[in-house]
Amino acid sequence: MSKFRAFIAIDLKDEDIVRKIRTIQERLKASGADLKLVEPENLHLTLKFLGNVEESRVPEIVEAMEKAADVVQPFEMRLKGMGVFPNPRYVRVVWVGVEEGTEETKAMASVLEDELVKRGFRRETKPFTPHVTVARVRSGRNKAELISTVRELMNVDLGTVEVDRIRLKKSDLRPEGPVYTTVEEVEL
Repeated sequence: MSKFRAFIAIDLKDEDIVRKIRTIQERLKASGADLKLVEPENLHLTLKFLGNVEESRVPEIVEAMEKAADVVQPFEMRLKGMGVFPNPRYVRVVWVGVEEGTEETKAMASVLEDELVKRGFRRETKPFTPHVTVARVRSGRNKAELISTVRELMNVDLGTVEVDRIRLKKSDLRPEGPVYTTVEEVEL
């Protein structure tokens, strides 16, 4: 039985939003920091990272996704603000935040968590924080400039995206970067 690296996400397919994120990524890159920018086609909000899963488990994952999709109607998600994980002293990830739609994303993430734990998946140890990763930090080079740029963009408003489905994604890690493909999708 083959396994694949999996996560459940809301994809960002709105071209206007993706273009605005690319502009932000260029600003981050201009800081001189050692970054791996997330490719436009890979931009998403992760609701639940699953790790390596057996293909045979896809139907039970889809069942959990359906239960999560049942708790919300299609909604608008406003992407606004920026920050870093885990903290400004030690930056690993640069993200764009969610201003509107946080209740819906948190509700879906909570149901997914409970339903998947019932099915034997590991419980997440950190609280769910809705965000879209835009860059990963490889080293501490030019960290002060990076943090300064993030602070300048702290209140950036990228607009809204319509959320009407969630997707089970497969992640193929390759030397040139990850390739994500949709395995299943569930409409809200």
